[in-house]
This record gives sequence, C-alpha cells and structure tokens, in this order.
Amino acid sequence: MISQAISSAITPVARRPERIQDLLIVSSFGLWALLLGFAPVLVFGLLMRS
Repeated sequence: MISQAISSAITPVARRPERIQDLLIVSSFGLWALLLGFAPVLVFGLLMRS
C-alpha cells in the first residue's frame, strides 16, 4: 500500500524526464543512421567528380 502511494506520487514527476530521455535516444539513433547512410553517398560523389 505504501509503495503504491510512493510510486503514484513519483510517476507524474518522472514521466517528463523519461520522455525527454527517450526522445534523445531516438534522435541520436536517427542522427547516426543519417550520418552512416549519407557518408558513402558523399564519398561516392566526391570520387566521381575527380
């Protein structure tokens, strides 16, 4: 009973940082995917220009 009261008191405060952390994790994966996908295209374009 006490643990339910404590968890329900903490949950509304803890949800916002969890959402921000989730967003940062997802955006970091997206950034790495973009960089890893764009790097070969950029290198290929530079090699074809020369």
